[in-house]
Amino acid sequence: MRRPLRGMMIGIATAAVVAALSLAARPTSGQAPASASGSQMPRRAGGKPDLSGIWQTNNTANWDLQTHTARPAVGQPGVYPDVPVLAAPVVALGTVGWVPAGRGVVEGEDIPYLPAAAAKKKENFEHWLDRDPELKCFMPGVPRAMYLPYPFQIVQGTNQILMVFEFANASRTIHLNEVEPYPSDSWMGHSVGRWEGDTLVVDVTSQIDKTWFDRAGNFHSDAIHVVERYTQISHDGIRYEATI
Repeated sequence: MRRPLRGMMIGIATAAVVAALSLAARPTSGQAPASASGSQMPRRAGGKPDLSGIWQTNNTANWDLQTHTARPAVGQPGVYPDVPVLAAPVVALGTVGWVPAGRGVVEGEDIPYLPAAAAKKKENFEHWLDRDPELKCFMPGVPRAMYLPYPFQIVQGTNQILMVFEFANASRTIHLNEVEPYPSDSWMGHSVGRWEGDTLVVDVTSQIDKTWFDRAGNFHSDAIHVVERYTQISHDGIRYEATI
């Protein structure tokens, strides 16, 4: 079964994701200014879109890929038994300990886990404070790196695209030419891209199984294969989709 994510990604059995990335800086040098209608987008000399710039995702997928209400990340009973409050161990985390309400990004809403994996996801959720790799400042992996709530920079060249993330000093290189497979798996994996018209399509393989998709405990195995699609929809917006 194949399923995409609205505003982002996911899997175990397989799913997909879509994110809206919003530009967080002025166009980089050499990019054409947007027209009054916003239809003119920066392009490179060869005619392909120029994605270079500083970007930031505008959604709540990092907290939970699925539609969710506001809640404490780790709760305990409050004055009213049916209203949980932030548990004592995470009070010092401040806003990190709270989950803002948000619309899901999984296409079809449900993530098609097998029964054992669904039980593991539930267990991860209950032990978020001890297990989430983001809380330990480990590198986020793909696609989570693309919708963390922090800026990242894209530097687009002829044969490579470099992405540098504010979070954990993480980075990744998307190879646009033929390269040898990586000799081993890594946190950010191996990315090989190609252009389909004005859409950048990226195959991401060779990732380890230590990263999560969000703070809700959604996870994957080391067999993960991500296919990303980057489509610039305006001078200051990119539509991001990932199928896992």
